[in-house]
Amino acid sequence: MSVLLALGTVSCVDLGENVYSSLLSANYYTQKSDVIKAVFRPFEHYFESVQRHVPMQEYPSDVFMTPQMDSYGWWDGGKWSDWHTHNWQDISGDLVRSHIADVWTNTYQGIGQCNLVLDDIKRLDHDRFPDITEDEWNSFESQLRTMRAYGYLVVFNYFRNCQLITSSSTEENEKVERKKQVAPEVMYNFIETELLECLDLLPVKLGSAGPGVQQGMFTKAAAATLLVRLYLNTEAWMGYDAYDKCEAMCTRILNGEFGDYSLSPTWYGPFDWDNENCNEVIFGFPASFGTTSWHMQNDYRTIYGRGLPFNCMDYLDIKEGGSRNPKWHLSPSYDNNNPRRLFSGAPYNYKLGCPTQKFLKYPGDLRYMQYKNTGNNTREGMFFLEGYIIDSKGNRAKSASNYDIYLLDQCGGFTTGAPTSTITDAARKESTLFNGDMNSGLYCVKYPFYPYSGGAFIESDYTVMRLAEIYYSKAECLYRNGDVNGAGALLNEVRARNYSNFNSNIAYRGSHGGSVELTDQEFLDEWMREFIFEGRRRDDLIRWDRFEEAWWDKPADEDKHNRIYPLSKTILEQNSYLVQNPGYPGLN
Repeated sequence: MSVLLALGTVSCVDLGENVYSSLLSANYYTQKSDVIKAVFRPFEHYFESVQRHVPMQEYPSDVFMTPQMDSYGWWDGGKWSDWHTHNWQDISGDLVRSHIADVWTNTYQGIGQCNLVLDDIKRLDHDRFPDITEDEWNSFESQLRTMRAYGYLVVFNYFRNCQLITSSSTEENEKVERKKQVAPEVMYNFIETELLECLDLLPVKLGSAGPGVQQGMFTKAAAATLLVRLYLNTEAWMGYDAYDKCEAMCTRILNGEFGDYSLSPTWYGPFDWDNENCNEVIFGFPASFGTTSWHMQNDYRTIYGRGLPFNCMDYLDIKEGGSRNPKWHLSPSYDNNNPRRLFSGAPYNYKLGCPTQKFLKYPGDLRYMQYKNTGNNTREGMFFLEGYIIDSKGNRAKSASNYDIYLLDQCGGFTTGAPTSTITDAARKESTLFNGDMNSGLYCVKYPFYPYSGGAFIESDYTVMRLAEIYYSKAECLYRNGDVNGAGALLNEVRARNYSNFNSNIAYRGSHGGSVELTDQEFLDEWMREFIFEGRRRDDLIRWDRFEEAWWDKPADEDKHNRIYPLSKTILEQNSYLVQNPGYPGLN
């Protein structure tokens, strides 16, 4: 049975502990397929969780905004502005209570599922399953341990002071030491040890044509990539660096020790409808229109499904999916003081944000083109750029207020004045999150939205890890250790595919005859260009010590306590042994 089938046969519902414990009793496991379904149930849980994880990384960053559009939504008590401006001090407010706390709870639910199945596997009589080899039993166990480590890496990153629970036993988990948080050093060492041990037990990727049927499984390279993430961020998280460890692990991956991986010849290969066959993908959650596709749906559980302009369905030929409720707009590059068109005005001078300017820096960027479906499940471009959204019949997309939508790299009350960059609503002249309309902001389309008729609509698997991350991570280690040219050469290996004419004026020094100097700012900008909308921007800003800076509609932070999130009032009330993170109010 493929992992895709295993995932597809188990619905993703919020199972309570008693129901799930009853389901996965000894009576449940009667054949091999039962074991497989149980093992990969937590994987589906974490796939559904991407709609929680990506906002934790992208909303508090400089790249995206969620403005209030006319009078049609995304006000919600100002919580989207609070996220954008790092204002999550109110531990009983909606932002902390319903979003940040949900990540803590949801991640621990997944950890609990892993613990439960691990304990079940230990209790099972393996002789009852003669068609499961000992290597497969080891693989099942290491898959679950790695997924559990993945979950702990999530909560450790966001909250730092976390509970460490490795058993499904109620009696064990009621002990005081299990209710308390462990020191960050303890959690760090646990994650590292688990991943290093599983590295020896997990399977190696098969072949050289992408993950294939192994998509959705942890392989050696996937566990190694989690170690790369741990080591790369060690200095930011722990106060001491592990760049040598990170570089060494990257080298092992790039040398093929954990399987044959290679960069896709195109920037879009890791995200396309058939990306299970892309040899750049290291780990992804299997998805399809007929099973689950959490990241691309058109409802509240999605990410990319709400990263499209309003009423773009006819342009994309996805009318059956309904109109869109756009949430993920690119942060604007231009103010509203002077009428401008097609980037003729002066952009903001913020060093962070203004993502379009970072893409425009180098000519011929194949990503920075208008997104267009080009037939036979192919695409070009990664953005909805400035202008009207016009379908194949020449009709313009209209707003909910019936004005023609003309997308601008600005934010304000333009309504019918957008084509000339003219504010028509004087009350919404200032460029803020509260003054947007349906013209405000451009859009990044990371995953393709192909027509229903082509058979590949929302078919892309969700790519969690890809080989380009290993190139960039090793390059950063080299850069921090003083080998700037070596870092530039590694980055160029990936960047060469992104430009129609990758020449010396685009390449960094170190290869391709590059003349571009690689600086701290340029490196951070390049992380954004390559990994925009992949749920990592917060980490990169923190690691480069830039998270507290001002950017569009965000003042500079007063201190650095926002680098970790608070525990909500409800979570603290439910467990009196938990201690609030520094800089945030407790229950009193």
